[in-house]
Amino acid sequence: MPLATESLTPSKLRELEQVDARHVPRLALFLVLYLGAAALCVALAGRDTSAPGWMARALLYVIAAASLHGISLFTHEAVHGGLARRPWLNRLGGIACALPVLQNYAAYKVLHLKHHADLGGGKDPDHYANYTGRRWLELLMHMGRLLLGYPAYITMIPILGWRQGTAAERRWVAFEVVLAGACVAAAVAFIPWQVLLHAWVVPMLILNTLVNVRGMSQHTFLPESSHPVRGSRTILSNPVTRFFMCNENYHLEHHLYPRVPWYNLPELHRTLRADLVAQGAPFIPSYFSFVRGVLSGSLIQGTKPATPDA
Repeated sequence: MPLATESLTPSKLRELEQVDARHVPRLALFLVLYLGAAALCVALAGRDTSAPGWMARALLYVIAAASLHGISLFTHEAVHGGLARRPWLNRLGGIACALPVLQNYAAYKVLHLKHHADLGGGKDPDHYANYTGRRWLELLMHMGRLLLGYPAYITMIPILGWRQGTAAERRWVAFEVVLAGACVAAAVAFIPWQVLLHAWVVPMLILNTLVNVRGMSQHTFLPESSHPVRGSRTILSNPVTRFFMCNENYHLEHHLYPRVPWYNLPELHRTLRADLVAQGAPFIPSYFSFVRGVLSGSLIQGTKPATPDA
């Protein structure tokens, strides 16, 4: 739902919504970073068991995971038509960016657009209160998501997308399930297990945490879950995190104007910031502060987060 504001003129919004190819260099860089870090992880595995060696490998695993995560975020851009102006290129790009992390683009598109259409409402598939009337069970679901959400995500999204999709969408969901299964089978058959372990399995375990924290931070534990401003959370974060997140941390701004591509979200944030703060936007400074707030109970209890300057 757009924000009623004089700070964002119609012409400015049209300018921010323009889709171009600025995502291509970022995608290429993520791919180079992933392949380089993964190759070094494989090369160093078992060769240096010293503490510095383990620390170097840990950093490489994190870079590989963050790069994979960055690639997968362009699936989200494709859902909103932000990868290319032609629909078939959006779908092709969305599928290509989803496959490395076993996501199903077609199913995700079905559910994500429903989420945008009914934020925090009875038809929002991301609103856990819709699945249970018990507060303790809802909290348990959130904690499970924080720890182990991604395996359940890649398993349940195709099922839920199939159930809620049209006949055409179901065909695409089934096609991508078969495609992902074929890719996994080929990887197991032709890639040595040591390479698969260090280049993909370990980074995917780290990616599990990245996806869970990112996804949970966007709307969870906000008292006004259906409010257009106070029902979505922006994480101000730092330049490195924003780089690997492709500005996905500006999630409130994205919900207000979902057609604005990722590279224009920082400018949209600067344009709207004063109005959003005036309306009680739940800005918090970092993902770490979000996790700390969850674990300490302050966010669960509804404590209003601070709104520091960007």
